[in-house]
Amino acid sequence: MTGTIGKLPSAGTGRSVSRLIVALVVVVWSLSWGLEPATAAAGNALQSRIAACDAGDRTACRDAGMILSDVESTSYDAFLSLRFLQLACTANEIAACGRLALIFYAGEGDVERDLASAANFAARACTGQDRDGCEVAEAVFANGASPQFDATKALRYRRINCDFGNRQSCIALARIYYALNEHLQAEQIALTACKPGDPDSREVCAFGKQLQDRRRDIEARQQAQRQAALDARAQKEALFDSLLAQRDYGKALYYALYYSRSVPQAEAATLAASRAGALQSIPDDLFYVLQFWFRSGPVAGIAASQIAKRERPNDCGIFNCANTPGASSRRWEAQNGRSGSRSSAPYRPDYAPAAPDVRQQVRDQYRQSHCGGAVNANSPTCRR
Repeated sequence: MTGTIGKLPSAGTGRSVSRLIVALVVVVWSLSWGLEPATAAAGNALQSRIAACDAGDRTACRDAGMILSDVESTSYDAFLSLRFLQLACTANEIAACGRLALIFYAGEGDVERDLASAANFAARACTGQDRDGCEVAEAVFANGASPQFDATKALRYRRINCDFGNRQSCIALARIYYALNEHLQAEQIALTACKPGDPDSREVCAFGKQLQDRRRDIEARQQAQRQAALDARAQKEALFDSLLAQRDYGKALYYALYYSRSVPQAEAATLAASRAGALQSIPDDLFYVLQFWFRSGPVAGIAASQIAKRERPNDCGIFNCANTPGASSRRWEAQNGRSGSRSSAPYRPDYAPAAPDVRQQVRDQYRQSHCGGAVNANSPTCRR
């Protein structure tokens, strides 16, 4: 006690002594009523904030609403907090909008869950970069079974939360783009969110690595296929060149038409046979194919000339006469004594969407949202 008294201020600081005495009285009064000093101070702070709010201070309204909606506070009253938070949110106190979004989304205390209200406050809060608001907005708009589901907004808020560092949002966003066959975009999102060495990044890093390995495997297989196609083409060209070198123009043209399916080779074989005066070595049916492949030019002229020279009465060209275009329809009309369509409208039972159909509809809406703007119009997914 003597030590404490020795530390009290001198008589020249009377006002400080008075404040100290008042403070000691408040502490003694609080203890006598069974109140902790911190609890009493918190209650006084709340009352002062409420008084300031009632006087028009919207920042004080926000503070009062935050205290009342804090589940750790002894003054917790979610329903009462709505009054102050709504006043503050209307005055663009963004944190109050975010807290309102959380309350309506979770349905805290006496406040019933209201996803429509949660979505409204969340969108407003996220506009002001409030993290709580952005996360509630994603949760509301990304729920495919909710009436509030909106693919465009879900993508936007997931992107915002991913940029904020929410790895679960990054994983969800990457999986959506993966489902849209935008594999490279999904990989980039996952790997950008990956923080090596961070335990919380384990899942997103693994997903990004999986997509990266998949892409590299596909690229390797595609390169192998391209090389195989080049090798096959080289082999076909070598065989064709050998047939021309042997002056076997009929075989060379047949090979070009039916094996390599090459217009340049067919043209080269026909012109080579014409220059060599060996068109007679080419079978009749090949000229009909040439006439179909070449609508104009020197090869078309050669084919027309050879067909005219070799044409016989009732010649149906490369077709069997019984199967010329339209013959099937004419036979059907003759057999049935009338013309018209042979098909009738199929029976379509009443349709009730099943769970896979609902999931497909959700994927389609994400795809429509992703492909709706000019930015992604030329992506492989949007061109299909």
